[in-house]
Amino acid sequence: MFDCMDVLSVSPGQILDFYTASPSSCMLQEKALKACFSGLTQTEWQHRHTAQSIETQSTSSEELVPSPPSPLPPPRVYKPCFVCQDKSSGYHYGVSACEGCKGFFRRSIQKNMIYTCHRDKNCVINKVTRNRCQYCRLQKCFEVGMSKELAIEATADITDISG
Repeated sequence: MFDCMDVLSVSPGQILDFYTASPSSCMLQEKALKACFSGLTQTEWQHRHTAQSIETQSTSSEELVPSPPSPLPPPRVYKPCFVCQDKSSGYHYGVSACEGCKGFFRRSIQKNMIYTCHRDKNCVINKVTRNRCQYCRLQKCFEVGMSKELAIEATADITDISG
């Protein structure tokens, strides 16, 4: 490709570009340009030339300096799981839910599970106790707004894709 590219700003809104195959040609063009703009003082020429020209010795990709990586977008922050207050992985079946409660709800709906509570049907469901009573956990899933219809739809979509 080109070994030298020189872009010179002559005046606001007017830019001259030169593409050459060798650095010596670049120097010859620079001398010719200096002759064209002999009315400029050496200081003005140097200021305009260094401030507004771009010179590269090669355009091969190995010699290009990579731009700094763009900053990563901030991670998504969801409300805690509405069922057990664990860290949520997103909105599942209509509510903010963790992976555990999402999977539990999906499996319960998919398999038409019937659970029984061995206490008073008012068990505390949190991150630590969520696996102790499936009946109360499923009831809490419904109480916080998990949608049976969305779980059935998701299960049908997965079945359609896989087979």
